[in-house]
Amino acid sequence: MAREQYTRLRTGVVQKRVLTLLTVVTAMLMVASLVYAIRYEAPYTPPPLETNASFGIPDPAENMRYSRLETPAFTFGIAATAYQQKDGSLKIYLTNHESNQAYLMCEVINKETNRVLYRSGLLRPGEYVESLNPLRRIENVATPIEIFIYALELDGYFSVGQVSIDNILQPG
Repeated sequence: MAREQYTRLRTGVVQKRVLTLLTVVTAMLMVASLVYAIRYEAPYTPPPLETNASFGIPDPAENMRYSRLETPAFTFGIAATAYQQKDGSLKIYLTNHESNQAYLMCEVINKETNRVLYRSGLLRPGEYVESLNPLRRIENVATPIEIFIYALELDGYFSVGQVSIDNILQPG
């Protein structure tokens, strides 16, 4: 009877193939992760609702020159006089009239530096915010500002329109 001779696998070749395969798979995962990181877009997060909002129509002092302004897309009220308060806040009396079918929010930007000084949260129809707190330290000097009023759809947060108003932030 003839004896069968078994062929023994060369373990060095198998180990090299496994190591090569693992290296290729790891490189492919790294490339895929890099492509994902470059193309990833974070989901849109709408601005928060204004925490200091009140319902109704404000009754500011006459020297604030509060006015109701109408655009083709929305109606809002705002104080035309921009006085910085001692605590750095800005009395603005931004009002989202109840007839609107949109949220309103505003940003006040320093025209010289293009930095946002104040920002409101979203105002629902029928709400107003009396004053805005500063986002950073603001010098107590007359500063040219631009006030942006944004209107966003109630259900999709898409832009309905915007208005910008040039003004001077008066020292308090």
